[in-house]
Amino acid sequence: MKRFIGWSLLFFILAGLIVLPWLALEDAPAIEPPAEFRRTDLAWVRSLFQRHDPRRQTPDVIQSIQLGEEELNRLLNYAVELRQINGIAAELTPGLATLTATLAVPPNPFGRYLNLTADVADVPGGIRIQSLRLGSLPLPGVLADGVARLTHRWLRRDETYASLADAFSQVNFDENQATLDYRWHPELLTQIERKSAELLIAPEDQARMLAYAEQLDTLLKRYPHGRTIPLSEIAAPLFGFAQTIDGDEAEENRAALTVLAAYLSGISLPKLLEGDSASIRRAPRVLLSLHGRRDFAEHFVISAAITVNGGSRLANAIGLIKEEEDANKGSGFSFTDLAANRAGVMLGENATGEAAARMQQRLADARSDSDLAPDFRDLPEFMPQAEFDRRFGPVGSPRYQKLIERIDARLAEHPLAR
Repeated sequence: MKRFIGWSLLFFILAGLIVLPWLALEDAPAIEPPAEFRRTDLAWVRSLFQRHDPRRQTPDVIQSIQLGEEELNRLLNYAVELRQINGIAAELTPGLATLTATLAVPPNPFGRYLNLTADVADVPGGIRIQSLRLGSLPLPGVLADGVARLTHRWLRRDETYASLADAFSQVNFDENQATLDYRWHPELLTQIERKSAELLIAPEDQARMLAYAEQLDTLLKRYPHGRTIPLSEIAAPLFGFAQTIDGDEAEENRAALTVLAAYLSGISLPKLLEGDSASIRRAPRVLLSLHGRRDFAEHFVISAAITVNGGSRLANAIGLIKEEEDANKGSGFSFTDLAANRAGVMLGENATGEAAARMQQRLADARSDSDLAPDFRDLPEFMPQAEFDRRFGPVGSPRYQKLIERIDARLAEHPLAR
């Protein structure tokens, strides 16, 4: 009898392992991938975060973010762009949000996609999962919500998660609109930054970045505090250091470029990855320039770092958005900055592509800034919007595109492109 029960239990387990994937996985996605992420989408996301920049919020005062259904889906599409989810969308009705997400799964005999649909209701002090469906397999709402609550209590053991959860006081869903109330605490930003680094950067990558940060600090100590030096004076020995490491050249290049970008952005990687101070910021003790311009070095290196960590299309879009903002209310539209951005994208693509080893060698051999990027100081710059429109028309016009093609042609002729 015991043997029969044992074999029966084994049979049901095996049957479940076959039937559940068959019900949960499907051949067609519930949500198609979003259309190509346009620079206007990125501009909107940037403006949203600028309006709700936590560094500008009054501490311990309840703030509200209101998003229409179209805006929420626009923001979710940005998450798709960053995380490579196949698709995600939300439908908002009074008191309820229906979230649908599609994830591509590894090849298997059951289906290509896992489609998830959840009905999430707003309740006093939080949200509640009313129902959950995995493909054609429905799960009881009580079970799904119970698992979510247990997960939430388990995650609250993490200090950062608990602080972030406590900051959000209420979520309300209305017809085609969601409202999020939150209370900001200044120390939460540093907590989130550290936790993001912990979750997104593998331990071996953290160790690699810290090694390059230490090497960069050693290189910079040779110069007087506040001095401006050519980028090539630091890039060459830094990538020379990379050559002494018996590792994957693409990963070493990614770490070196990320460390340089963090330094130029005023971020201390040791404080981010190891420290417990109230801030991860640190003003650069030595300033770096490219062809005599500090802004060129920042555009060049930060675009390269965005490319190796997030993709070249995103890096190009961010660079263009920055110049459009400058044309409207900043220093003016500068093709020089845009060219430095595109040069950084080229560097990032080649530094982590098939030519990673050759790129590492050429960067280590750099003797001047001309070995890193062409000199684009002859291009038009500092143009207010009216002047830019008069000379080049809107972004994407033939006159504008002709100059972009000239920039790309000069980049293609540069040694780092070959």
